[in-house]
Formats: sequence, C-alpha cells, structure tokens
Amino acid sequence: MCGIFGSFTNGRPLNLALCYKQTDTLVHRGPDSAGYFWACSNSGKYSLHSPAVRSNEFLQETGNIFLGHRRLAVLDLSTQAAQPMSDPGNRYWIVFNGEIYNCAEIRRDLESQGVLFRTHHSDTEVLLMAYVRWGENCLDRLRGMFAFAVLDLREKRLFLARDRLGKKPLYYRATTDGLTFASELKAILADPGVPRRLEPAALAQYLAYGYIPAPGTIYRGIAKLPPAHFAHVSLDNPHEMIIQRYWDLPGTDHRSLSLDWQEEFGEVLAEAVRLRMISDVPLGAFASGGIDSTLIIRQMRQFSPGPVRTFAIGFPEAESSELPWARQVAQRYGTEHHEEVVSPDALALLPRLVRHFDEPFGDSSALPALVVSEMARRQVTVALSGDGGDELLAGYTRYRYAQQLHQLFGVLPDSLRPLALQALGRFWPRSWRGKGIVSRIGLSPQNPYRALMARDNSLALLHADLRQQVGTNGKVHGFFERHWEQGPQEYLRRLQYVDFHTYLSEDILVKADRASMAAALELRSPLLDHKVVELAARLPRSLMFRRHEQKILFKQILLPDFGPEFVSRRKTGFQMPLRIWFKKNLGQVITDRLLDQSGPLTGLCDPTAVAALAGRFFKGQQDLSEELWRLLVLSEWVAQVHTRNDF
Repeated sequence: MCGIFGSFTNGRPLNLALCYKQTDTLVHRGPDSAGYFWACSNSGKYSLHSPAVRSNEFLQETGNIFLGHRRLAVLDLSTQAAQPMSDPGNRYWIVFNGEIYNCAEIRRDLESQGVLFRTHHSDTEVLLMAYVRWGENCLDRLRGMFAFAVLDLREKRLFLARDRLGKKPLYYRATTDGLTFASELKAILADPGVPRRLEPAALAQYLAYGYIPAPGTIYRGIAKLPPAHFAHVSLDNPHEMIIQRYWDLPGTDHRSLSLDWQEEFGEVLAEAVRLRMISDVPLGAFASGGIDSTLIIRQMRQFSPGPVRTFAIGFPEAESSELPWARQVAQRYGTEHHEEVVSPDALALLPRLVRHFDEPFGDSSALPALVVSEMARRQVTVALSGDGGDELLAGYTRYRYAQQLHQLFGVLPDSLRPLALQALGRFWPRSWRGKGIVSRIGLSPQNPYRALMARDNSLALLHADLRQQVGTNGKVHGFFERHWEQGPQEYLRRLQYVDFHTYLSEDILVKADRASMAAALELRSPLLDHKVVELAARLPRSLMFRRHEQKILFKQILLPDFGPEFVSRRKTGFQMPLRIWFKKNLGQVITDRLLDQSGPLTGLCDPTAVAALAGRFFKGQQDLSEELWRLLVLSEWVAQVHTRNDF
C-alpha cells in the first residue's frame, strides 16, 4: 500500500521543491521509503532518485513532469520493487497504490508471451508490463484494489485508473496548462497556489449523506476519479481529459436453484481470502464479532500455518459492544486475540481523524476504525476485514423497511400514502429516525429509500447565502437518483445496486482506506473481490432475504460452528453510542463547538437551524445524534483543514 502523487504542465517548469513536499504529505500511507521522478517533455531529459540524493542541483532543473511515491512495503520488499518504476526502455513510468492479488497468474501469462521481468515478484512491475502489453484492457484482468498512473513519455500521455469498487482513492485537478493527481486531497492542497473555493452543493451533500460523492469534492476545481473508471490525458492538452467506465455490477442471472450455492460461494470466497493472505509481512484480521468478519476469519484459519491474529474494539456501554461475540469467535477458531475499549475520551482523536480525511466525512464509525487500525498496526502490517457483506447479501435492516414501503406504495392510491406513512412512522424504532422520516418521504418510488439514507434538512442547515447558491434539492440528491434509475428492475437488487455505487464506495470504503492508512495499515476486503461480487449478484433471493432473516447464505455457513443464538442475533453495527455520549459526557462539547456564534461554522451554517436541531435532541424529541456528529466534524474540518496550510 502506498501514496502516489504526480504533476505535469504543458511547458511551464514545475517547482520541484514543492512537488517533493506534496509527495511527502502522504508519508503516513508509505512510511518505508520514497521515490521521485522528473522529466522534461521537450528535451527528453529525466531523473529518478530517492530522498537521499535530493539536492540543490535537482531543484535547479526545469522539468515539467513529476511523479512521486511513498511506499509501504508489503510484497517484494527489495529496492528493485521501488517506485516510480519504468519498463526496460524507460518509455513508460508507473506510480501505483494498492495490491494486485492475481499478479502471479498475470505474470505467467506475460512470460509466456516473451515478457522479461527484473523483479522477483513485484506486483507493480506486473501491472506496468500488463499495461504495456494490453493497454487499458489490462484492467479486465486485474483482481485487486488499485489506483495508478502510467506516463508514456513518447506519446506524451498519462493514463489514470481506479479499481472497480473504489477501495483506493484518486484525486485530481486539471487546468488549461496542467494536471495534478494524488492519493489524497492534502497533497493537492499543499500547493499554496490552489484556490480553496467551497462547493456549496458538496457541503449540502455532506450534511445530507455524511459524504461527498465522486466525482465531486468539497472544493471547486478538484475532482475524484470515480470507481471503475479510467482516464486518458494528453500532456499537451490536459483539460481535454477522456474518462470512461470499464466495469459495472452484472445483472441478475436466473440460474438453476438446484445448484449448490453454498459450495460454489465457499470456493470463490476461499480463493479470495487465500489471495489476500499472500504477504511478505505479518497479517491479521478485524474481528467485530459480526457475521461478515467471522466468515473471513473462518476462511483464514484454513490457510494460516499458525493462529490468526484478530483485533476487536468495543464500548463501555454493553448494548453497543460486540466484544463478547468477538471473544466467542476467537475461542472457536483459536485466534491470537487482541481487544480494546473505546470511551468518550476518544473524541480527542477527532482533530487527527479530520486531517486524515481531508474532506468532511460524517460516518462516526471512522473514529473506532482508526482506533482498531492503530491497535492492529502494533502487531501486523496487513489486516483482512469483512467489509461488503451487508451490500452483498442485503444485510442492512433498512432493506426491510424499504421493502415494506415499496409494497405499501404498490397497493395504496396516492391520496392515502401520506396517512399510511405517518402511521408507520409512529412505530419505526428511534434509531431509524421515525419521527422525522415521514416528512422526508416523497411519493415517488425512489424517495422512501433515499429518506432512509439521507437527511433532507441539509439545505435548511446551510447559511442563507450558500443555500441560495445550491438552489434546489436536485443538486444535492441528483447523484443518488441517477444510480436509482440505472439499477435493476427487481426492487431488492436495485437497493443493493444503489448502495454499491453510493454508500459502499463513498462511505464504507473511504472510511476503510483513510482510517487504515492513517495507521500505515494495509486493509484487504475479500468479500469485495469482484469475482465474489459477481457471483453474489446471481444468488437467488432466498439465500439473501426471507421475511425477518437476512444474509441467509452466510448464516448457513456459520451455523455449524456457532449455533442459532450467534448467527440469528439482532444486528448491532459498528457505530459509537453517540446518543448516550452526547447526553451524558459530551453535551458541553456540542454547546461550545456548534452554538458559538463566532465559531468555525460561521458563514457555513444557519445558527438558528443548528440551535433548533440541538434543542430537539437534548429535549429528547428526536434522535439527531448523527446530524450533530456531522456538524461537529464540519466544525473541526474548518479548523484543521480548510483554514490551515501546514500539511
């Protein structure tokens, strides 16, 4: 795992000292070593060097192309595998963040075609030579997580690509005279010449969803390459960027139900786990005590020569902690188990957390994710997780509520829908914001699910000036509705499709990458292997969702090991007990940070709306703890990122 950076202009010399600095803002992603490459597209002169030979001589050069890399050595630890890396003819140069799990298979294919390799088993070299041989079509062969750039010095072109589901990030800023790209936004912002103009619609999206969806960012003029996309960029005309999708979730394949799905799925998942256990450094697993991580640990045990190292966290509040279940998993599979309890004092990590995410990010589970990543990094360099299981097998409770609404809408005339929704709202649990959700549900089929995923009061929370710039809700929710329209006809599949393209890629995987990379930990997700995902798309509904039972296939696999009490218990999730903490421990924090008329939210949020929201929460009228957390994070982001230059 690594951090990558690159910049080029169509002639103007780059500030190499600044490029070094921008690369080194990513040191947490790659603390083991660094590499730098610069070139002049007109003269053909270039240099590849490490920090040890950085000198004033290099700083006086006039290159207009730069590639930088920060390395976390996981596979092929030799210096031969260092980056930036070139092909034997020095025409193609690559910087790469991620892992190609089937690199041995691809290498054999290339060797059979006469390709020679200089490294022992570097996946970077395999990826580079795959691109040299097959061009953009190499992406179809890759099984892994990745964001990479390949520079073609002869053709003066740059190729950028990102993995299918968005596990690895890639930001870029394109102007009329150049382009800059990086693994994280902070590397681009480290250039004092980059303006920080807030995008009001992105701010509203953050308040509504807790994240800012690709290709947008919090700043105008800076974008994210979406998952499953690649881009071609001309060094002479960088603003003429060609971006194209290369993969999408497959449609449902109605195969024979007599097929032994459990056996087939088990084989594909076992292969995904085996490939992700290939490492030249110690590895372990996150053990939440939930179904998904338990399934991964079960598979790891089959391939591990010794006890699997597992890592779990919990909370002092018993109802929010899954540590007892994680201990059961550790005992059943004989793991070397480590655990830690997260208390309200962990809020002291918020400034650091915000700096690592660069953009406002409102998923409160990011904080415990950082804690468990740091705990794991003290023992291992690589960890496997159960991310993706709920999207694969329709495990979220909200799918049940959405299905109920869909069925209700199917039989009721338009005039009766509001009354029926109000009746439902009275009985929905507090955690699903039943008292407020009714007012946000529209009468079109997609809006009930959107109301479960978004807070439509986001525009009301914005300062009047920003609210006017955003205009209608279309700018806030348009991305969600586009994915809804593109999804399959079958309702449950459509919910999963939307989640894969929104919540999974923009929330879950962003959290996984930033929290783990903040600790220099490589996190791997076997359930999100694209072959596993494609197989899950063909599973019959009866193995995913039946009445009040969800993730049925996973539970069938685990039932012999644990019994019904373990596999059929109520889903808890990986969330901090915010409602309890805010009321018992952190109420003053909310008052000090959010209700200060001259605080960081000044000019961004409407103080009257913020005060009203906090009032409803503290009076017990509505559970708005997640909304308050998002405002708290936004306040900290203004202080730690938006108004600071010392990255």
